Amino acid sequence: MKGRLFVVFFVIALISPGSLAQEEENPHKEMIEDQFVCLDCHTKVPKEGEKSPTYFLVDLPSENCLGCHEELEHAGVKEHEGKDANPLPGDENGKIACFTCHDPHPRGVIKDRMVYEADVDERNRMFVRLVVLPDIRERINVEVKSKAKKEVYLRLPVSGNKLCITCHETVDKANWRRYITWDKFFGLFSY
Repeated sequence: MKGRLFVVFFVIALISPGSLAQEEENPHKEMIEDQFVCLDCHTKVPKEGEKSPTYFLVDLPSENCLGCHEELEHAGVKEHEGKDANPLPGDENGKIACFTCHDPHPRGVIKDRMVYEADVDERNRMFVRLVVLPDIRERINVEVKSKAKKEVYLRLPVSGNKLCITCHETVDKANWRRYITWDKFFGLFSY
């Protein structure tokens, strides 16, 4: 049951609207053009290959993103709070933080680092609207809405569940598998 809820909330998180202050002042996009935007989050502009356990952040790793983003930016945050981040990067205590799943740097800022968008296609979005959201509304009696949002800078692709199964390795044993594989058969029954 918990595994099914995780996937449902994760998919909603990927297609839910974020709350960046203003789109035109998004420091994540601006750092491609201006390396000094790095100082919004870092104490210095890190040199290529330079490492630090604190990532040279202006705040604790667990709190750094909260300067601009809300603590509950999207569904699924509370379910992951306090869990070990391994093998993905964790906060100062090795626990899941925003940057465990998200990479705050767009593609091209850090050499050879891949950054992924929420590649949830239209069929999956439709499935979420028609099946997943009504299921959540019925089970937890809460009105849930979704809006497409691709620009989330993920560490791994959502397609093929690569991001989720990095930590949730028991995909084949989970009850929520139907939420993952439904689109593989959609084409068979559509005209």
